[in-house]
Amino acid sequence: MRAALSIRPLLGAVLFAAPLLATAQPEVPVRSLQECIDLALANDRRVRTADIDVRMAEARADEQRANLLPKVRGVADVRHYADLPYQLLPASFFGGPEGVYREVQFGTPDNIALNVQAQLPLVDVGSWEGIHVAREAERLAGIQRERSREEVVLELSNAYYNAQMLQARRSFLDSNLLNTEAMLRNVELLHAQLLARGTDVDRLRLQRDQLRTQRERVEAQHEQVLDLLRLMMGLPSDAPLATEPASAPVQQAPATAKATPGLRLAEQSVLLRQAEIRLLKRSRLPSLHGYGLYGSTGFGPIGTEGRYDLYPVSYFGATLQMPLFGGTVISQKVRQKELELARTGVQRDAVADREGLERRRALRDETLALRTLTDAQAQLALAERIRRSTLLQHAEGLATLTDLVLADQAVRDGQQLYIDALVQLRKAQLELARLNGTLLNERP
Repeated sequence: MRAALSIRPLLGAVLFAAPLLATAQPEVPVRSLQECIDLALANDRRVRTADIDVRMAEARADEQRANLLPKVRGVADVRHYADLPYQLLPASFFGGPEGVYREVQFGTPDNIALNVQAQLPLVDVGSWEGIHVAREAERLAGIQRERSREEVVLELSNAYYNAQMLQARRSFLDSNLLNTEAMLRNVELLHAQLLARGTDVDRLRLQRDQLRTQRERVEAQHEQVLDLLRLMMGLPSDAPLATEPASAPVQQAPATAKATPGLRLAEQSVLLRQAEIRLLKRSRLPSLHGYGLYGSTGFGPIGTEGRYDLYPVSYFGATLQMPLFGGTVISQKVRQKELELARTGVQRDAVADREGLERRRALRDETLALRTLTDAQAQLALAERIRRSTLLQHAEGLATLTDLVLADQAVRDGQQLYIDALVQLRKAQLELARLNGTLLNERP
């Protein structure tokens, strides 16, 4: 299901809150969630590392494919014999008796060989299976990169929404602080006229100081979250950054669910193990290679002029290799890979079951959060109306300061309930988008 955001005015002017405290601040560039995600996907080290892993897997696959290409090499060999090599020739060749051999030294002291050799695999099942294994490993690296990108999107989205919630909470505190200071001024006037008690003034001063402390704490938390966003986006630590105002999400039609990168990674691990088993089994098959050589062989020095005579040499042929017995090494490796395949299959089933459970829980959490958010909006609106009425009654002397403080506290409780409900909804929607496999292409 797609978790969609509708960026609207700041919680409907802090959603039923009083006007914000106006403070002169320098202009800070506001970045949308999409802009932050694009920067993070381009600069986050996890994504860059995953990209390098994919390129490494591609290079290994290219290496396996290169094994099927012809191998050509040039050979230059120069030999000087301090002692000419011996050969045994039948003595009958020189007129001697049968069964007797005579050692003979012949040749020239210096031999020169200049050759070009070529080799071409004609039938090599092992190389083809090696290519298939490399391709499966390349696909696995691609899924791991997608999973890394998804983790970055999920972490950055959570941080971005956290920054929005803290910004909204700070706006609520500014509004509450403004209202408290206005009440404090009125009560101080009444106290000066002996119409209010000193404890009433002290109570409002305590409330004002508590609000200031809360705002400072929220401000520090907000700056910490912005630091995390800067780090993930690759921005300097002192770069100005601001998020868009928070707003209640708009319910949209659910997106088409797809397999998550986690499940696809588990399935691809099964395919990779199967390919490795086939590679081991087919390594027992024969292989056929063609080869050839063309060049010249020189002998010298010959004669009084010390010349070197060169003679052409060339041939081509084929080699058939068939493994007959190599012990039980291959059988043991196949057995190990089969056990790994069984374990990977169990892990894949466990991932599928866990994601199904998490998806159902995320759906329930989203439904509950939407209902809670609707209730929180209604309660906050009601608390605002009660506070305005209490303010009017207090100005006419029909409501006590205690009534006014209680009404103000009800507004703050309603604001906190709204923020908590919005946070829970964002978390549920992000989790649901991840479990539906739409977090990368359909972000809220």
